[in-house]
Amino acid sequence: MVIQGVGFEGNVQHLQHNPIYNCKTCNKDFEHAIHCYYLVVRVSDDSKGEAKFLLFNNIAERLIRRSAFELVQEAAQENPHFLPQSLTDLIGRKLIFKITIGTYGEQEHNSAYVVDLVIDDAYIIQHFDPHPHFVIFNDYESEED
Repeated sequence: MVIQGVGFEGNVQHLQHNPIYNCKTCNKDFEHAIHCYYLVVRVSDDSKGEAKFLLFNNIAERLIRRSAFELVQEAAQENPHFLPQSLTDLIGRKLIFKITIGTYGEQEHNSAYVVDLVIDDAYIIQHFDPHPHFVIFNDYESEED
């Protein structure tokens, strides 16, 4: 769901008035942290092929129109074992992704392409492909699975 990065974990207390965050790397507690996130989405088109795309904080915020902190609050209000509505609203949307591909165009088997830009304007999408079918899949697994 909302991931704060490798080696850093926010406690459930982050929604309370006195937040406590613990850095697993240096084993220190912090009262303040900047809420940011990244989303990994699986996308597909008419070719039936799939790719994983990685959207960092600014691009993800523009796409779902919510800050990371707002998304955390939304998730806390809903069932924590399901995706928040802001994320489920992405499923089935038609989008254009601008990605960066490495020098040799190779990608590790299970890695994600980093997204530089997301376009959801229907006119622009139709300009590039009169029959676009970009689909975001829901591959969230709850901790109970």
